[in-house]
Amino acid sequence: MSVSSPTVSVIIPNYNHARYLPERLDSVLNQTYRQLEVILLDDCSTDESRSILEEYARQDSRIRLVFNEQNSGSTFRQWNKGLGLATGEYVWIAESDDAAELTLVEQLLGQLETHPDAGLAYCQSCYIDAESKRAGVALLFEDGLGSADYYRPGPELVRRYMPITNIVPNASAVLLRRSTVTSVGPAPEDMRLAGDWLYWIRFMLQTNVCYLAAPLNYFRSHGQNVRSHTLAEGRNLIEMARVLGYVRAQVELTPVVYRQALHMLVERWFHTFIYSPLTWRGHQAFMHEMQRTEPGFPRIFAGLVLARLAQNRFSGLKMLVADKLLG
Repeated sequence: MSVSSPTVSVIIPNYNHARYLPERLDSVLNQTYRQLEVILLDDCSTDESRSILEEYARQDSRIRLVFNEQNSGSTFRQWNKGLGLATGEYVWIAESDDAAELTLVEQLLGQLETHPDAGLAYCQSCYIDAESKRAGVALLFEDGLGSADYYRPGPELVRRYMPITNIVPNASAVLLRRSTVTSVGPAPEDMRLAGDWLYWIRFMLQTNVCYLAAPLNYFRSHGQNVRSHTLAEGRNLIEMARVLGYVRAQVELTPVVYRQALHMLVERWFHTFIYSPLTWRGHQAFMHEMQRTEPGFPRIFAGLVLARLAQNRFSGLKMLVADKLLG
């Protein structure tokens, strides 16, 4: 490895992921690209995480340990802390419960070096469960996005896809140019689920994007991660409404894309209403957030919900009534 090779700062924010840390750390420290600065953050874990992190730090001089004295209460606050400590030309936020192919950094770095006007490169992610068993890929759209490599303007991706869904489903799949990180500013610390979605939108509005269709990242899904807990709370609806409002304020959306975004929100609302404890207060907060973007949303919402129920012969409503009666 040449002395002039750019340094990649790897930020690993951890909280109570002792079970997954060895696989995560091994997949980082054994990357084929060796010019790494590894920043291990721990947010006051109550399991064996810190002893595992300390053991790895004793064995590899590229590691820096940063332990919080109080829990930050925010994944994105930890992201920002790590970004502030990073000194490399590029940054990889490698979530502590994920894993990766050993060529991930080398391949994504090659994309950013080839395209100096791109500030973000990411790859396909393969889902894995708590036992590291693979369970399909995370990104695949009907129009083919995700099935092949691409290099595209970020604003185009924001207008076409990001109002509907987050096309960067896992931070561990992303390599960032640190100069663009500085320009974009911090991740939103007041969000729990959709903060990454909003952060990638802000990135894409400023830069071009590279994507590799190879599944180099392993995105773990399990009952203990922040996403699982937040989905159950119903707060996801409010944050997704906020994302849509932000996009509409930044770019002009086509009627087709906007309609698709509204359909997506209603589908998420319906799923949360049926399967999770969505309170009336949570519903009202969601409606209020949407009315800030679309004053006529209550009428639109009612029409979309009725159309959704009719399409499925009111099966969701029947399920809800049955649950209430049997409960």
